[in-house]
Amino acid sequence: MACEPANILHLPKYQIQGTKVEEHDLHFHLEAPHPIACEECDVEGELARFGKRDVAYRDLPIHGKRVTLWVIRRRYTCRACKTTFRPRLPEMADSFRMTLRLHEYIEKESFNHPYTFVAAQTGLDEKTVRDIFSARTEFLGRWHRFETPRILGIDELYLNKRYRCILTNIEERTLLDLLATRRQDVVTNYLMKMKDRQKVEIVSMDMWNPYRAAVKAVLPQARIVVDKFHVVRMANDALEKVRKGLRKELKPSQSRTLKGDRKILLKRAHEVSDRERLIMETWTGAFPQLLAAYEHKERFYGIW
Repeated sequence: MACEPANILHLPKYQIQGTKVEEHDLHFHLEAPHPIACEECDVEGELARFGKRDVAYRDLPIHGKRVTLWVIRRRYTCRACKTTFRPRLPEMADSFRMTLRLHEYIEKESFNHPYTFVAAQTGLDEKTVRDIFSARTEFLGRWHRFETPRILGIDELYLNKRYRCILTNIEERTLLDLLATRRQDVVTNYLMKMKDRQKVEIVSMDMWNPYRAAVKAVLPQARIVVDKFHVVRMANDALEKVRKGLRKELKPSQSRTLKGDRKILLKRAHEVSDRERLIMETWTGAFPQLLAAYEHKERFYGIW
């Protein structure tokens, strides 16, 4: 174990007794600060050492290496009140056996990266990272209150083989909540519990009827607007029906002529390359109904 400068860890209350360097890890042997008074009765000068042991605490990585602090934890007996105790350690999150700065780092990083990534980066167990993240989100959930939006967005997200309802504040571009399902009764119940729901003036959604029914029942003052994405998507859906219907009537040799038709036909007119335009002219000359469907799709997009 080699000696290290006392301030390398920026933990001024601890004395570094030595270090050990490994391929992926750094180990520091530390002496914890000695207490001045008894933590039970606050009497000074009556403490006697009563055993010790080394306890491992994780710290922030240094130069890409995981860091373990082996802290000498002493026990003391107070001659005044006869209490035996281990002093509280400054700068440590004792329940997680890590430094406070590492605990704060994990809280932040686990919002941006998978648990496994943060665990590998810090040398911790994945469950420890998950527990820290869960405690933080629970704390934020207790104290944070979302303002009821003027423009509410209702949409769905396909997650873990199930459609979930996602609610957003469109003006602030923030997430309000993610519901376990998009069922009408669940959405209705959520809207009923929304604070100051009369403040909602506009609700933007897709054409899923249960959403419309829930909003009409709970937010009758709000104007319902179908968002642009779902409106213009109808043009592509209509074109697809024409294209698929046409293909069913063709012979295999004719179908081969239309190879790659879907990819090109779904493009906007200004996105089609010169080469693709020549291919389209061949198709549309042979199949005028395909040309008509494409032109109608473009006119519909032109409105929006």
